[in-house]
Amino acid sequence: MKKILTSVAALGLLAGLAPPSLAVEFTISGKYLLEGAYLSGARGNGLDLTKAAGENTPSDAYFLHTFEIKPVMKVKDNISMFSTIRLADDTFWGNQTGGDTNDQGTNNDFYVHLLYMDYDSPVGKVRLGRGPVNQYGTNFMDFDSRADQVTWWPGFVEKPWSALLYTLKNTDNSQVTPNASDTDFNVYVARLYYTTDSLDSGIHYGYYNNMTTSTKADRKQAVIAYGKYKLENYFVNGELTHFFGSVKQDVETGLKNRDYDSWAGMLQVGGRFDALTPSLMYFYASGQDRNANAANGGDIENALGGNGTGDRFEPLYILTGRHTGMLNNDIFSGQTTAMSRDGVHALVLAADYAASNRLTLHGAVAWAKADKVNIANKDDEYGREYNLGAAYKLLDNLSYEAHFGYLDTGDYFKSETNLNDSQTENVYILTHSLTMTF
Repeated sequence: MKKILTSVAALGLLAGLAPPSLAVEFTISGKYLLEGAYLSGARGNGLDLTKAAGENTPSDAYFLHTFEIKPVMKVKDNISMFSTIRLADDTFWGNQTGGDTNDQGTNNDFYVHLLYMDYDSPVGKVRLGRGPVNQYGTNFMDFDSRADQVTWWPGFVEKPWSALLYTLKNTDNSQVTPNASDTDFNVYVARLYYTTDSLDSGIHYGYYNNMTTSTKADRKQAVIAYGKYKLENYFVNGELTHFFGSVKQDVETGLKNRDYDSWAGMLQVGGRFDALTPSLMYFYASGQDRNANAANGGDIENALGGNGTGDRFEPLYILTGRHTGMLNNDIFSGQTTAMSRDGVHALVLAADYAASNRLTLHGAVAWAKADKVNIANKDDEYGREYNLGAAYKLLDNLSYEAHFGYLDTGDYFKSETNLNDSQTENVYILTHSLTMTF
């Protein structure tokens, strides 16, 4: 921790003492988030929705906090260094070694999350370093992730169009298996955007060349289209993703080749009427057909892999909330793998009401089910969810939020080893948080 703070202080001192010919502009921003949560039924990995015979599921309550700083060092008008440094990252109170923060590990303490340089060159902006990835279009299927990359925004593309190309190194293996190609994981992306006063839209193509297993070539591809349109008081947001490609196995493995073929999408319509903003959302991700498996070479059909709908996508406090381990694996992942495998259909009716310039109220009702089930005769209903929330602005840079979510749990969550006799239980969650920005 001392090294990070010393580095930030040194950069500030350098900016202040630099001669005019080497003037460096140094700015810093960030936030501190303190959050508390109560889960009505939990066993340490998010909500537990299956009622064990002869016992009550224990509850759980905890606090956690995040503190991040974002220094920016502008070296010249066209060259800047950016970073995001997290001195705590969803760090649970009482779960810090010796009570102190330490390096990133099981305690989620300080580390450098982002570190990159932007250069506005004569041919367009270039980004070099560890920058954000998997954040595109709407928040649907977006993650708070990053990777080492080279990104180029071509300067010759004229408005209202824009474009970018990037390659990133997801995994770099220093050793190469004898008589095999390199065992790295590289990603190549091209994007085209069209933006006007009323429309923000784009299309994305990604090629994911995963060679980290020397006996197979995993080459997944993605096409993602999105649009965010507003007309007077109304708005429409949508995103559609198709994954395709193949996994080719070496002959000596005896395993069958498989193809990727999955879909996911989100559509939201709504309006703003004075203080009231109602909306209706549908989101979908295809699940894995239980008869299409690795043994028979069936297609890979689950669009979510094992990671859910994204830790930046939270239209619901429980089904997509970051504390529950369901379709969001940001903090817990108790149900995420199974629900990602089986996919989702969800319908969400929500409304926000600005009671004053400081107080905003929120409410939502939702219904959700799996797209596929992995066991014969298993029910596909996730359940019906009800949300209430409020956000109050204490100061210009200090806000408080309180959320309540209740899930009328569906029979999908019955024990897979005892479908006939096991029971589900309805669950709820209470969270509140204090956020300070600077």
